Amino acid sequence: MSSKGIRDFRPRIHFTPQDHWMNDPNGMVYINGTYHFCYQKYPYDTVWGPMHWGHAVTKDLLHWEHLPMALYPDELGYIFSGSSVYDKYNTSGYGTKENSPIISVFTSHNNETGLEQQSIAYSVDGGRHFEKSYLNPVIENPGIPDFRDPKVFWNPVHRCWGLVLAAQDRVYFYGSRDLKRWEKTGEFGPEGNHANGVWECPDLLQIKYEDKVFWILVVSMTKTDEGRWRTQYFIGDFDGDKFICTYPSDEAIWLDDGFDNYAGVTFQNYDVPLLMGWAMNWAYASKVPTNEYCGQATLARSLSICNTKAGYRIAGHAEGLDKFRHMAYPVSSGAHLMTETFGLRIKGEGNGKIRLSNSDGQRLEIEVAEDIITVNRAIAGYREFDEQFMTPECSIVSSKRLKEGNWDLEVIFDVSVLEVFADGGLNMVTMVVFPDTPYDTIRWKGKLEVSLFEIS
Repeated sequence: MSSKGIRDFRPRIHFTPQDHWMNDPNGMVYINGTYHFCYQKYPYDTVWGPMHWGHAVTKDLLHWEHLPMALYPDELGYIFSGSSVYDKYNTSGYGTKENSPIISVFTSHNNETGLEQQSIAYSVDGGRHFEKSYLNPVIENPGIPDFRDPKVFWNPVHRCWGLVLAAQDRVYFYGSRDLKRWEKTGEFGPEGNHANGVWECPDLLQIKYEDKVFWILVVSMTKTDEGRWRTQYFIGDFDGDKFICTYPSDEAIWLDDGFDNYAGVTFQNYDVPLLMGWAMNWAYASKVPTNEYCGQATLARSLSICNTKAGYRIAGHAEGLDKFRHMAYPVSSGAHLMTETFGLRIKGEGNGKIRLSNSDGQRLEIEVAEDIITVNRAIAGYREFDEQFMTPECSIVSSKRLKEGNWDLEVIFDVSVLEVFADGGLNMVTMVVFPDTPYDTIRWKGKLEVSLFEIS
């Protein structure tokens, strides 16, 4: 059976565009109770095309108001990925006495020559309309391809604006007093990197843990040795000019072990790191059976640091769901599911397996063993839309546990998007699935305690 054209796979609490194509999150900034979320958008088809910036806002991270397009292509090229900051003290000079500006920094991509440079735009009406600067480009290309995705952050060492961007197999750092004039201050990479692929969508953020401030460099990696697009991170320090990896690893450390989480970055001007990624995979993104739209974002995840047997690692926690978590109730194996958007809170001892299934015999499985967590979507739903999606390599994923003994899972399922947070969020797995009919039953094996909460 083919679900194409029959089933509505649009998730209810994961951000999706109203129609047509989306990919990377861009321009994420928090201002006075409102989260601004921009994203790579092609407004004329459900496949990738000349990039614009779409724009939406939310107050609860679950329900979104779509706004007019933020940025359109111009004579410098397509509007590739970038970031926004709230220039509260008007360091840029683009604000007014009444309104501090939002400044967006993005890559101008010339699709004919491949030339990538960095440009800026500003808004003085709370992000409803943006004007591009006559100074563009504000960071010219130094003579290399793959020079893109600027992420602006506050540099507390030099008390100025900082910027990190991807430059082939490394990142470059810049500093500025006014968000218009930028000076390169340092680099990181390729030393310390353990994954092949072009570096993309970097972010530099701080996390406090036990009275210590850790600096985290997040980098998305194009097609790796495993044939996957994944997000890597490094833990260390920032001296005001560059990142230093003071806690190196012998292998790549991945932010998410699923197939469908890429290009994640954090909201600027928020008090803790709050990250959202593109919940899709370049290998099959343009072929998924979602009809009038294509692509979605992950839920927003707050990030923290934990000390594990493998060293310091990031843990994630899905935000915006507490009012639903409080209404969780115990369920028994074989329970009937009444909704397509729900959460599961699971405590387990020893090995355990959880299965979501439907009347078509399709099932999505999560298995926890002593040292590994496995998510299997091999027969979870419709998958004939793409040959690679059907392969074992794209069907089963394993995530190495960083804790010993008893375990816990939080599972968020939203129509066609699965997010798993295991062992307090130390293991995160994001996957898309397309069941021909909604999953209607949950069953499990093992010594488990399971509670369910519905999400609306």
